[in-house]
Amino acid sequence: MATSVHELGAVQLVHVRRSGLFIEVSRERDDCAPVVAMMLGTRAQASREQFGHRIDQRPGSVDMIELNHPHKTWNHSSRDGWCVKIPVDALMLAPAIVRRARPALATTPLQRVYASHLAMLTRSATTLTEDPGAADLGGATVALSRAVISSAAGDVTQTREALHDSLLPRVQTFVREHLRDPALSPQMIATAHHISVRLLYRVAADAGLQLEQWIIDERLAGARRELASPVGRHKSIAAVAHQWAFSTPAHFSRRFRARSAVTPREWQRSQR
Repeated sequence: MATSVHELGAVQLVHVRRSGLFIEVSRERDDCAPVVAMMLGTRAQASREQFGHRIDQRPGSVDMIELNHPHKTWNHSSRDGWCVKIPVDALMLAPAIVRRARPALATTPLQRVYASHLAMLTRSATTLTEDPGAADLGGATVALSRAVISSAAGDVTQTREALHDSLLPRVQTFVREHLRDPALSPQMIATAHHISVRLLYRVAADAGLQLEQWIIDERLAGARRELASPVGRHKSIAAVAHQWAFSTPAHFSRRFRARSAVTPREWQRSQR
């Protein structure tokens, strides 16, 4: 078995690679702080049992295990998997709520939102942990985990508060992941997060962000780094403009000069 761990603040994103059939039985542990593991289901045949509930893994489903308490895992294939490890204290939920939630996780309306978030984390694990906002993303993951657990346990108030706390960091992460996509738009962002465009604008405004301008600034920052990189120093301005989803090289150059007081070409030459 091989394991790689990616740190997102207080949260750990863990990739486990196993080979062959195995059955794992874990005992009670009191030598470390309580931790829950949130797993994203794959096509691999696997089951987990804890506190009398055995749940079969399904693609796109979410499961949860309290790692400090006894549990049993059956794996019937050689596929690998991902999980997010979260300190129980960070969830700020009563143990009874966490325990009540697991059998109902697959039925909560937030299941799809949470699975989408975990999938995004697994796709971009390496780049996310290197990002200055990694700790904020970890905080958003904790808040969204609290929301899906509260929803499964039937705690409406906790669910609403946790969703609000997690929304802006999730939106920011989504935007940064799609900066090179010309189709990125407020409608695309809102649809991906199952909210209205109006709410999206309000959340951004509450954080002091003008949404479209912030997206352009992020693209310009990415293009600036690209032009200064060893490879980017030899790229054409048109190629860089296209890669960062600007409509034309001229539009890119105007925006870049307004932001940096130099043209893209001047900046690129200064980095050689």
